[in-house]
Amino acid sequence: MTAPAWWAALGPAETTAACGEQQHRLRWEAGRLTAPDHPEAEGELVLGALGGEQPDCIRLLGAWGEHSDDLDVLMLGPRSAADTLTVGPEAAGQLRLGPQGWVAYSPLTRAGLIPGMPPTWGGLWHRTLLSLAMNSRPLPRGSAAYGPGAAAYGPGAAAHGPGAAVRAARVARRRIALGAVSALSPVPLAARARRPGMGQNPDREHARRAELIALLALGPAFQFRLCATVAAAWADRDPGTARPALTAALAGRLAPAISAWLHVSPDEVRVSLADGPCALARERDGWQAGMRWVASVWGPGLALVEGNLVVDVTRGQYPEAEVLALAEPAGEPAVLTVRCENAAGSAQAPRWRIIRP
Repeated sequence: MTAPAWWAALGPAETTAACGEQQHRLRWEAGRLTAPDHPEAEGELVLGALGGEQPDCIRLLGAWGEHSDDLDVLMLGPRSAADTLTVGPEAAGQLRLGPQGWVAYSPLTRAGLIPGMPPTWGGLWHRTLLSLAMNSRPLPRGSAAYGPGAAAYGPGAAAHGPGAAVRAARVARRRIALGAVSALSPVPLAARARRPGMGQNPDREHARRAELIALLALGPAFQFRLCATVAAAWADRDPGTARPALTAALAGRLAPAISAWLHVSPDEVRVSLADGPCALARERDGWQAGMRWVASVWGPGLALVEGNLVVDVTRGQYPEAEVLALAEPAGEPAVLTVRCENAAGSAQAPRWRIIRP
């Protein structure tokens, strides 16, 4: 049986974004981002590629395509519905002004904190990552240490298994938190340009980071859909030197789901990356899945449904989907029909319910 499209269980999402002095709609549906208020969007994209002026909405469409296989998205994006990532549009606008270190970082700090409330670890971590995205050196696409902060997921972590990658990431988080001032202090552009792996066009690299922050500022529904888009792009590829980064991205999303299902610590969950578009499967000493699981199961919020661990989506036509799910570790996957009960594109996490066992 042919597998459904990776976006089959993902409903449409819509938001508005500033376009000049107006607010225009952006709509995601069936794997594509469109700008309904720009009927000639494709022509405007071509004009921009030739050096012409582009409206802000059209730049966002181009940025979505540019980052559709960008592993930085999986590094910076949410790991679960509880993993809130708050980014304001002003952060991307400030970043577009140039590499200004803590000046560029400050809008994220204001956007991520609620006055009178203590900062949460998750919020601090995400703002740290976002500041690293602004200030850290770029690395070649597909490299083993791809993306900001990827040293935590480097070849050493892969050699000791995904569990070690998750632990290494936690160590990196503590080190960054303890030494945040030095880690996030401005680095002169000339010094960054001399680092190994630096791109030939630092202005373009800075603009690329601004594009990514602008996409994340579209909100949670679009953050999950962009992460799913990137995962789907890598589902059929040979991981090559990107395997450590992909393994970390998978472990960061699969381990929390399994730990909640089994009521164990995420440190006890071993995750490995399967080659090709593989469903989730139990191994002797852990779990294995391909990036397709991230795209088609995690992306729509289907990892856990009423105490069942979803291993694959076999049919989807939002708001319903047919899934294979495990009720217990030693059991066999059963076919369940599930339905999403809240509106597509809602800021809240999708609420799936079993309607037919």
